[in-house]
Amino acid sequence: MVAASLGLMAAVTWQLTRAAVVDLPTVLIAATAALVLFRRRPNSTWLILGGAAAGWLLQG
Repeated sequence: MVAASLGLMAAVTWQLTRAAVVDLPTVLIAATAALVLFRRRPNSTWLILGGAAAGWLLQG
């Protein structure tokens, strides 16, 4: 049961990533967030706020 749950979560994560990461700015935001996540282990709220701010700044 655990293996099936992990497989399902991995599949959904892959589908969401393919749908969300569509151009260079989003690739950079995702890569930066992953780097910060693995090096610093911040609260996920800060990652969400940082990604939102970066997206807002890069949108213009």
